[in-house]
Amino acid sequence: MANDEIEYTTVEQQIEKLKQQNLIIDDEEFAKKSLTLFGYSNLIKSYREPYTVISNGKKTYRSGVTFNQLHSLYSFDKNLRNAVMAAMLDLEEHIKEAAADTIAQSFGVHQDDYLQYRNYQNKRKSKRRFTLPGILDTLKGTLNTDKNPIYHYKTEHGIVPPWILFKSIFFTTTVNFIDLFKTPEQEKMVKRLYDIDMLKLPINSLKKLMMDTLFICIEYRNAAAHGGRIYNYTCQSTLRANEIFGQQIQGNIGGFSQLLFLLDLFQYSRPYDYLTQVLETEVSKHCSCFPQDITYLGQVLNMNIIPKDTVFVSEKSNKYHKNPHCSGIQNVWEIPLDKAKDAGYSPCKRCCR
Repeated sequence: MANDEIEYTTVEQQIEKLKQQNLIIDDEEFAKKSLTLFGYSNLIKSYREPYTVISNGKKTYRSGVTFNQLHSLYSFDKNLRNAVMAAMLDLEEHIKEAAADTIAQSFGVHQDDYLQYRNYQNKRKSKRRFTLPGILDTLKGTLNTDKNPIYHYKTEHGIVPPWILFKSIFFTTTVNFIDLFKTPEQEKMVKRLYDIDMLKLPINSLKKLMMDTLFICIEYRNAAAHGGRIYNYTCQSTLRANEIFGQQIQGNIGGFSQLLFLLDLFQYSRPYDYLTQVLETEVSKHCSCFPQDITYLGQVLNMNIIPKDTVFVSEKSNKYHKNPHCSGIQNVWEIPLDKAKDAGYSPCKRCCR
């Protein structure tokens, strides 16, 4: 089909198309509701890849693949995406505070002092707004806002310290500004962010680690903010692993496991702890319902998946379910299988076969 031949289809037509492609749909009402809420492109096109094959020039689903399986992978990635966004916002606040404290310590708290061109180094950048003149123009322009807290500090004190100014600039601007810090300020940043004695890396390697990590985090933040697929996301920014770690790092760390690896090196552990917890919970939830995905997700995420034996129950039924969306059940909660059996729940014949 040519690009100009894309046609609008109703939810009913979408379901018929999926059936013709060999996708099993046990609960059409649930499928219709899901497609209405989230859209065919978001739910199907973005998550069908692991489950499809090309047969006679046509895309079809592998034998046994169900709509609920796609929906579960979509839900897993959506929850992971939300967790990435939360973790990156947490990290952003920490990085901004560290950068603001660093330049205030070196150059003072008055904007006329810490925004001097001579305090920083200019680098060749692909976009002018990330060069030193571009960033200083952005920061000085932000001072003219009529919004608080900048306006309050400017009118009441005549001074806008960097930790106030940084609240109103993008994380990308902050990271590119840090990249323009001179050696003394970058070294101060490194000492704030990392346990140098534990990592036992040269200071120049730590500066590379800091900048590579921050640019990778920006990519994940932006991908999450724009609804991109996260669980198998591939960064364009690279980690200079050999230059940084030499022979200390083993194996090929990429994808989501790379993000976790880098976050784990920071002294501030909350973004890593939160993201790891959500990942383990969501992977286990999906793979307990669809254990056939354990190998695929284990390879993509570079992790050993051991799903917890849990089920879903509700007050309105005496059945326990492997699929939290089975038969349109609502207000479910997750409990261990043995506790569900002890409480008198019996297996659902549809999703616990």
